Amino acid sequence: MELKILGPVRLTVSGRTLRIGSFKQRTLLAHLACANGSAVSVERLMDTLWQDTPPPSAGKNLQVYVWHLRKVLGRYNAADRLEHAPPGYRLALRPDELDLASFERRVASARRQRTRGDLRGALTEFRTALAGWREEALADVLSVPALYAESVHLEELRLSAMEEYLDTALALGEHAEVIAAVDAPIRTHPFRERLWMARILALYLSGRQSDALAAYHTLRNRLGEELGLEPSKQLQELQQLVLSGSPLPETALLLRLR
Repeated sequence: MELKILGPVRLTVSGRTLRIGSFKQRTLLAHLACANGSAVSVERLMDTLWQDTPPPSAGKNLQVYVWHLRKVLGRYNAADRLEHAPPGYRLALRPDELDLASFERRVASARRQRTRGDLRGALTEFRTALAGWREEALADVLSVPALYAESVHLEELRLSAMEEYLDTALALGEHAEVIAAVDAPIRTHPFRERLWMARILALYLSGRQSDALAAYHTLRNRLGEELGLEPSKQLQELQQLVLSGSPLPETALLLRLR
């Protein structure tokens, strides 16, 4: 079994993607998946399914949705994975069956390797972890407030891992990889300064001083025009370093990673 929530919610058994059914059933599955093996109370599930205003029949309706999910799983002898676990229900999954769990495990491994000084091993783990994201987490149930909030939380986890991945790639001199990898997240998060710092540094360390300065000015203009802010002190220091044309990449990396 494979349950994927780092993108649209997808449940696959024996290589076949299962048709979950109604939107509420998919919402139920997504909430249980986000709990990552922990029980979720009936009250929380009802709040998620009916956005804090459950109807009088909510309890019975929830039981119906659980029954339908078990029926879907039962076609592949997996009905027992959806367990009654007071005060509610839990979805019993092995760590390798949930893409979120696999992502978290690989990021933790990458951080351990980076701490030990194995940057190349850390870079590989970060790459693999981030490759597991297909789209925005829970992309097809974002109209549910509780799951939208969970998606925002998961996106922050992805951005933190992305920034550490970029740091590691820079430290290994993989400048072209950083320039390519940072483009999409900057489009999605245009005011995230750590992403811009990675782009500016990668351009600068690739010998593209004018492009690095242009990237800085793009960010500065956006911050000023849309938020009324100036770049951080660290970014301003980085601009001065780029302007100086310092030939020492170590100086730039120390500025980036301190």
